[in-house]
Amino acid sequence: MGEYLIVDGYNVINAWKEFAQLRQVNLEHARELLIAGVAEYAAFKGYRAIVVFDAQEVAGLAATEQIHGIEVVFTNEGETADSWIERRAYELGKTRAKVFVVTSDYAEQINILGAGAYRISSREFREQYHKAKKEIAARLKVPNRALNRNELGGRVSGHVLEHLEKLRRLKS
Repeated sequence: MGEYLIVDGYNVINAWKEFAQLRQVNLEHARELLIAGVAEYAAFKGYRAIVVFDAQEVAGLAATEQIHGIEVVFTNEGETADSWIERRAYELGKTRAKVFVVTSDYAEQINILGAGAYRISSREFREQYHKAKKEIAARLKVPNRALNRNELGGRVSGHVLEHLEKLRRLKS
């Protein structure tokens, strides 16, 4: 079962100013950055993630790829991401999985709520994403005393370091 996060890729790219600006220069790079960000967020939160891009932006046959541990879907030409997401949310809902859909499209939000999924607007997702990034950074933060070198002081907890310092002073 598990929890799923389904992201309407172009909806997020168009809603986030950092992606919208990049999109004007290089749409593929904007997609890559979104996929990497969703993968990081999903791994941190424990979600199975799916990012969906519709064929209205890139013509061609449908394709599904695994990138950075998440499913990336390009819909068939003529199929919208909205219709793909609605169908998938409904299918996952029947398995009693908890499904979160990221989109700011109001009509899409109404449809996925009807399928039993939860909606997250692109703006809300941006806030959650940046909050998660801060939490990740805080957990990975190396103490300043380590100076990014491979010193013992940077790998032991504060009370152990204090105890070792007391022992060092006793020997002096």
